[in-house]
Amino acid sequence: MTREPIVLGMDVGTSSGKVCALDAQGHFLGMESEGYPTLVPQPAWAEQDPALWLPALGRACHRLLVRLGIERSNVRALAITSAAHVGVLLDDALSPVRPSLLWHDQRSQAQALALAEAAGEEIFVLGNNWPTATWTLSHLAWIRHHDADAWKRTRHLLLSKDYVAFQMTGRMTSDPAAAVSALLFDVHSGQWSDRLCGLAGISVSQLPELLPIAGEIGALLPEPAATLGLVAGTRIFNGTMDSTAETFSAGVRREGECVIRLASAGGIHGISSPPRTHPKLISYPYPVAPFWLSQAGTNTCASAVSWACSLLTGDEENPDFSAWSRLAEAAPPGSNGLFFHPYLAGERCPYWDGDLRASFVGLGLHHRRSDIARAVYEGTSFALRDALGVLQERGFVLDSVRLVGGGAKSRIWRDIVASVLDCPVQAAPLADSSAGAALLALVGLGVYASPAAVPAAEPDGGTQLHVPDPGLRALYDEAFARYRDVQGHLSDVYHKKPRQQAN
Repeated sequence: MTREPIVLGMDVGTSSGKVCALDAQGHFLGMESEGYPTLVPQPAWAEQDPALWLPALGRACHRLLVRLGIERSNVRALAITSAAHVGVLLDDALSPVRPSLLWHDQRSQAQALALAEAAGEEIFVLGNNWPTATWTLSHLAWIRHHDADAWKRTRHLLLSKDYVAFQMTGRMTSDPAAAVSALLFDVHSGQWSDRLCGLAGISVSQLPELLPIAGEIGALLPEPAATLGLVAGTRIFNGTMDSTAETFSAGVRREGECVIRLASAGGIHGISSPPRTHPKLISYPYPVAPFWLSQAGTNTCASAVSWACSLLTGDEENPDFSAWSRLAEAAPPGSNGLFFHPYLAGERCPYWDGDLRASFVGLGLHHRRSDIARAVYEGTSFALRDALGVLQERGFVLDSVRLVGGGAKSRIWRDIVASVLDCPVQAAPLADSSAGAALLALVGLGVYASPAAVPAAEPDGGTQLHVPDPGLRALYDEAFARYRDVQGHLSDVYHKKPRQQAN
């Protein structure tokens, strides 16, 4: 059993809870994850039961401690991150009143449009972000109008990571990035906004106390300590949003450094000071002040690969991604003229349109499964290039690009991303939101003076730099232009109501 001091990072992710262990020097020791179901009551809806998050983290934590031989008393601290925008409504008994809407849930499109029409510019000035169906503000507006019983019983609002921290410590807190993700925060005053809360139909008194990123929340209570397999009294520190934590763990510390995220959602992340906001970008405070992170996000990335792999291999429980990658390698660049648009849950940047749907275009009798596999990788890469244009409008330049997320393990996907975006990329295999949280726990303990002093998580022996294939530039430029053209035509189709709905 190791007796060295250990810190843990925990991430309440979109599909699973992850727990990462670092030693006191910030070296990566290991990670475990545990999934939980997402409910889809209607197409394009997505919600989860908050009661499932802490037990999932507990099972992952138990496995990690056993596998690494860590004495629970040697875990000195932990911090928590989560996916953004996921609100938890609590009643008088401090229990959730309904399932939580996830960030890619599209049911609040009408409410988001109404907010944008009534007060879009004001919301953007106060919150640095434009109201769309991804934000908690829009989710609250939907719940208020469509779930009156839950709304009537609501007394408190927490974000998902903050709800788990509350379960652990009994204290309701949040951090500035999570507060921004709710779109209820005034970025100028650094406090919850009375005006934005008023638009949501809640009061500031229903929201948690704001603490700095890496600020101490409290001590782990006995019951959640038993769930996690840790010692009661373990110190709990404030984390932040998963995208900022993951970018932080990848070592992004200056303007020009970028992260491309190949996770459930995709995204291109860069930092700047002052923030380079745009109505089509997502912007959060970054752990390293005074920077802000700008994210050009796509809704389905690795989740699209997982969907296609499961569907076409017939193994929905344990899809073989290595076999899927080998299959894609057998197809030529351009997938023999086959295009895939990965809008399985609508799309974020640059369209912000929940009505878009995924499609394969150009299928013929000559196509094989290998063409379909490669088209999925190329389609998700084209979606990232499409989103990149908005960042470039704001002056961002791709430089020192690190690939993070589960998709970064795929060699063919790394090669395709490099050639489609025409820039060198390098995988950061140990960069993860849970690792970023663990690094913030080290800041909380005083191992590092500030987040700016924290190095990137230790690489595992170095990773290969993937450079664009100059022979593919013209092919992918032409293919991307056709990808955009197809998108424009299909967008009109998806916005036409079926005949049975016309009345």
